[in-house]
Amino acid sequence: MRFSLHIFLFFALLVATLAPIAYLGPTEIARWREIQRQDADKELQFAAESLTRAIGQALDESVRGLTATANHIGIYGSLDPAKLQGVLREYCSSFPSCLGVNVSDLAARPFVLEPPGATDVSFFDREYYQEMERTGRTAISGVEVGRITCVPTIHLCAPIWVAAEDGSRTRVASLVGALGLGYLQDLLTRSVAAFGDTQARVLDRRMRVIVDSQPQGQPALADLSGNALYVDVPAGRASLRDGRDERGEIVRAAVARVAEQQIGWIVAVMRPHWRIEEQVGQARATTMVAFLGALALGVVLAFVLSSWLARPISRLERYTRRVAAGEVVPPPSSPRWDAREVTGLVGRVAAMVTQLRSQADALREREEEQVVLARLKRELEIAEHIQTGILPRRIDVPGYEIGALMWPAEVVGGDYYDLLVTKSGLWVGVGDVSGHGLTAGLVMVMLQSALGALAVHAPSARPVEIWGAVNRLLVENIRSRMGGDDHVTLVLMQVEKDGGYAFAGGHEPIIVLRAGVAKCEVISTPGPWMGIKPGLEDNLSEGRGQLGPGDLLVLHSDGIVEAGAAQHKPFGLERLCAAIERLRERPAQAICSEILREARAWAPGKQDDDMTIVVLRREAG
Repeated sequence: MRFSLHIFLFFALLVATLAPIAYLGPTEIARWREIQRQDADKELQFAAESLTRAIGQALDESVRGLTATANHIGIYGSLDPAKLQGVLREYCSSFPSCLGVNVSDLAARPFVLEPPGATDVSFFDREYYQEMERTGRTAISGVEVGRITCVPTIHLCAPIWVAAEDGSRTRVASLVGALGLGYLQDLLTRSVAAFGDTQARVLDRRMRVIVDSQPQGQPALADLSGNALYVDVPAGRASLRDGRDERGEIVRAAVARVAEQQIGWIVAVMRPHWRIEEQVGQARATTMVAFLGALALGVVLAFVLSSWLARPISRLERYTRRVAAGEVVPPPSSPRWDAREVTGLVGRVAAMVTQLRSQADALREREEEQVVLARLKRELEIAEHIQTGILPRRIDVPGYEIGALMWPAEVVGGDYYDLLVTKSGLWVGVGDVSGHGLTAGLVMVMLQSALGALAVHAPSARPVEIWGAVNRLLVENIRSRMGGDDHVTLVLMQVEKDGGYAFAGGHEPIIVLRAGVAKCEVISTPGPWMGIKPGLEDNLSEGRGQLGPGDLLVLHSDGIVEAGAAQHKPFGLERLCAAIERLRERPAQAICSEILREARAWAPGKQDDDMTIVVLRREAG
């Protein structure tokens, strides 16, 4: 029994179409279930780590604010209650979470309070007050019921020092601030709203719940020390755990520890297991529907394709049978959609001509492509020449030894550095344009031109002013004129001849190695990206520092510390600092060359990102 060509093609195409679908379908369903679980875990980890960072930043801001206020009081050296009342009122207005603040005498008794009042409470027996007396620095308490506020509160205690003419300092009082937990409740509420069907809570070092996104029925400062979910939480990345909450419900939780070691808080973000499985089930159902739809589509496609392939062959077969029978008939008609098959049998010469014409056209297109590639290569060489030509060759600044080096990942890189000498010292800029290649190189040239012009014509301007002017120019050029979405991370530093420096912008941390000190000092640059939108400089802070004789200052791009990140083994900031400490006695330019060589050796193969480093050493004497 012989089957027709149509039936044979139908079953052949049906098997060829459905076999991969039938084989891969169950595998894909299982894979998507696992991906859904992994996504749920990543979301929990991200939520916990985001809350941890936000709480740490808020605490750090509160500590710095109270310390600055205490220093302000000490500088003026006046403990006049009327003047202190105004200072305390201004502090409370700056921090919405402030429940109260007071200035206490050396016996730890408040004598000026905001809000105003009178109390005979003494803080002398509080741990945070004793910690402040022992260290002479701002101390932070755990969560406790305030003796004045009478609600769960965090207390900060900063010493007030007054300097004598001989340079010594004397503590004359202390500044005690009480911070409420309302801002933590806001953080948790926003987090739960952003990530959905989750519960977030913050526990103190004694495993007591201090803030909960779902506080209904929860006693104040509830003790959860017996729950294994919150035991032995490591510092750093959030860890994932399975367990039961206080209601006995099985949950998946991400727990992380707040970086502020004095308080030892733990952040937990939880989601019920049944909800995760429900989402996994929905993903499975969606994949199953797609799988069945693919099967049905395969059957339809097999039938359509087999009909399309068999029809012209059957027509030609009937024609040859009639010709063999002695009939004089014209060739079968050739519809537009099957002309290739029929024309191939009836007119081979025409097919050969068509094939030769196609080959000639293809050869001409390849030749045109070669011309375009050659022109593009030449343009890249010109762009590389322009980019490397505008980099500083040799910078001589009295009192400083300077080294700088950049290794681009492609012919035209996106890293930027420049050194501009002024009468009072020099300007140093190190940045990184998003991506790399020709577009990144063009943005870098715009950045260099703008900074060079502003630094020359306004050498006394502050870094934040220069940064703002260049940001407005890049927003106009990149967003409005070029229609792009590139951005720049840039730290701009003004270095004086006496070793003082000021900087602004957001980039990789600044590394300072002091003469006679074994370890490097890392200074963060938490500014925004440049080129995103105008007006970012309104909220941009400006950092300052001082270099002593023999001190080293190092600026670098992320291509160094992230070398090897694709292999999950980044070179890292710690390894960079170790290299600087080891090479501290070498010339500045040799330090640059050796560090880039070590970073490239750490991640052999194709370089993933541009690498740039600038080293300044203030000369002794």
